[in-house]
Amino acid sequence: MTGDHEGTAHEGAVHESATRGTVVRVAALRARQALADIPRAMWFVAAGLIVLVVVVAAMGGLAQAQASPTELGPGGEARTSVYAVTVQDAEFTDAVESEYLEAEPGEKLLVMTLEMQNLSDAPVGVGTTADRTKAGFINTEAPLLDLVGTTAVDSAAVWRGDGSAGQVILQPGVPSEVTIAWTVPEDAFPDGVVTLDVHEVEVRRGAVILSSGVVTWRAAETSARILIPAEESP
Repeated sequence: MTGDHEGTAHEGAVHESATRGTVVRVAALRARQALADIPRAMWFVAAGLIVLVVVVAAMGGLAQAQASPTELGPGGEARTSVYAVTVQDAEFTDAVESEYLEAEPGEKLLVMTLEMQNLSDAPVGVGTTADRTKAGFINTEAPLLDLVGTTAVDSAAVWRGDGSAGQVILQPGVPSEVTIAWTVPEDAFPDGVVTLDVHEVEVRRGAVILSSGVVTWRAAETSARILIPAEESP
């Protein structure tokens, strides 16, 4: 009796397995038939859409749109995540005697007075490295403070507005009046309006083993664009 029962159970399992196999084959056959019934033109349309998406993505069309920078004038504060800057005034001149600066023939000096504030928790230098933090406000390939429409022909000079000597270091939370002088071509800014882009900061830490404690501020997207009329110094 036991053998008969086991045989019957075995036959039932085989039958059930065969039935499931038949159902699967039938379902697969119906799926293939359904796909075959789709007009070939629709396949071409779908392929075309895929190609279009790939092309748009390669051209950056699917990237997140960058917000337009805020436009400011004299006295308007451009505020980023780690620093703030307000342009007070600007002028063109041939020389700044107190700083021993003099433009060569075919050049002129653009002298800009700004109020700058360090919003980070460590000292940063304007034009120099301070306390292992390299801010890159000026004199880099991608400065945080970037003149628009011209390229400086020499390194920019920077000093404090109060005339104090030494490197310009911004302490956290302390506003400072800073003067920056760029040497630019004589025909730069023909309409007398200077445009300065203020960039947001990407903070990078420890790029290499020997300087693992160094912090670098790199220019990211343009946060604000400051337009300021520059007067000709007599």
